This record gives sequence, structure tokens and C-alpha cells, in this order.
Amino acid sequence: MTVWSPTAISSPVEATQPPLPTSTTIPPTPTDLPSLDVISSATTIQIELLDTLEGHRDKVIALAFSGDGAYIASSSMDRTIKLWNARNGQQIYTFVAGEAGMNGVAFSSDGRLLASLRFIWDVESKQVVHTLEPTGAGSVAFSPDGSLLAVARLDHPIRLWDVESGQVVRTFEEHNENVFFSVAFSPDGKTLASGDARDNSVSLWDVSSGRIVQTFEPGSHGDTHDVAFSPDGKLVASCGTDSTVRLWDVVSGQVLYSMSHPEGLMNLAFSPDGSILASASVDRTVYLWSVANGRRLYSIHQADELMTVTFSPDGTLLVSGGYDDLIYLWGVP
Repeated sequence: MTVWSPTAISSPVEATQPPLPTSTTIPPTPTDLPSLDVISSATTIQIELLDTLEGHRDKVIALAFSGDGAYIASSSMDRTIKLWNARNGQQIYTFVAGEAGMNGVAFSSDGRLLASLRFIWDVESKQVVHTLEPTGAGSVAFSPDGSLLAVARLDHPIRLWDVESGQVVRTFEEHNENVFFSVAFSPDGKTLASGDARDNSVSLWDVSSGRIVQTFEPGSHGDTHDVAFSPDGKLVASCGTDSTVRLWDVVSGQVLYSMSHPEGLMNLAFSPDGSILASASVDRTVYLWSVANGRRLYSIHQADELMTVTFSPDGTLLVSGGYDDLIYLWGVP
């Protein structure tokens, strides 16, 4: 990836290393979590604002990198999904996403396809490959092999689409109420995690049968806005309106660490090596957390409420977006 020329960081957008906060550790303490070798609580982290991408006319609500790190896709309430050159920040193309809504966005693992709640596009030709469903509030996720697309929409059951045929192959309807806002595949593609927008729980589904195999219940009020599997598949992270990030052990179903923001959370992402978890909040901050010990490593303060955050595939870029219609590219050592 091309080396960026850093842009000066001016207030109120700034990055700071905070004093170590307290976080809730719930036993048992894991023994097989990834170590944090490069960035630790004793290391000074230097995060730089490298670029700010302008072009959307409303809130940026979802971001995704292509698997090779060449492209960034951004979804906005302005009814568009924009494709950007991740190496130079240039806008490449604008896809019309349909009616305004909380459109998730995802690349297939080979980078050939781009999906929203309503469409699957061919990235090279920019043509619609399949038309799925009317838009709304929700998210999409490709299976690791790119053969399936999971679509979660509020007030609708989760559906699995066959990417080649464009047909629904499975519907997850075990719940009486369909209030799922987020979905994520496990790295092996056998399990799908979903966040409940009603009772703050997280469900794990068997992809082959469409049945729930495990449910994580934090016991707090609120709704889950995002879920993510760690790269090794051993952990699931969740966040939502109760202002808390939770790291769940997939095998035991126990909360390993519980970390808090001052206000509600919208999105989270693991770094590619699984050592760091980034969380984006309406309190106008992105926090970077140590997966090894649940401590906050760094705070990025922005000018407006945040909706989305993600890492580049090589872990050197952190990209965030939200209410100010802009996309921020941060350099991570």
C-alpha cells in the first residue's frame, strides 16, 4: 500500500492516548487470547490523520475494505454507496443504493462483488448482478468463501442468498420476532452471529441448518447494533445502546471483558491480527481496546457522532465515518 502524506490534525478531530481506564474483567480469564506484542498499555501509540474523504451528502453509516486493501466502500444516508481508491483517496464510482436507509455494505473475499441490502454489484463492470430486497435498516455479510450473502433487516427474518443464483437458500426464523440489526460470519463460514435489536442478546446460528446453537445474554437493557467474530473465530464482540463493548468466549458463552463508552455504540471491528478491537460511538470517539486484557489503548476524538469504523486488511489503516458526512483515514503503526 502506498505511503500516505499525513494531514495535520486540527481540533476538534484529535487522537490521544488516555490514562489506563478501568474495565470489567469477568472470570474465567482466557489463556489462549492473542498476545499484544506491538501495541501495549506501556507503548506510546502514534496515530495520524492521513486523509479526509469528501463526497457524501449525508451521514456515513457503513464502511468496508476490499480483501486486497485496494478499495474502500462507503454507504451513506444520501442513498449512495461510493467506491474509493484506498491508496490515494480518489473517488472511483457512485452506486445508487435505492431508498434512504441504514444500508450495510460488504465486499466478497475476492473483491469481485460488492453488496448492500438491496443489490449485489460487479465491482469491475459496476453493473447490478442481483437485486435482493427493498432497503431498510440492517447489514450484510459475505461468507468467507463468497458463496453466500447473509442479509439482516429489522422486522424481517435473516436470509441467506446464494450469490451465484441470486436466490434465497435459507431463512432463519427461529425467533418469534425478527429484530436483527447485524450479522457476521465466523472465519470458517459454519456459524453466523446476529445482534438482537430488542433484548441486547447475541445469537449464534448453524449456517447449514438455520438453527440457533447458542445465545449470549448480557442481562442489560438495550439493543445490539453490531457483532463481529475475531479472526481466529474464538471470540465474538458485540456493542449497542447500553454503551458497552463485550468480548464473548464462543465455547463457554461467557463474557471475558466488558468495556464502556460514555454513550451508545454503533459499530466495532477487530484488527486483522485479532489483537485490537476498535469501537465507534455516538459520543464522537473511536476507542482502541486490547483484546488480551480489555484495556483501552487509545482514543480518537472526532467532530461529530460516529456510525462506523473498520481496519484495512493489512492493519495499517483505520477508517471511520459518521454524522459529518466525511470519511477519515487514520494511520496505525
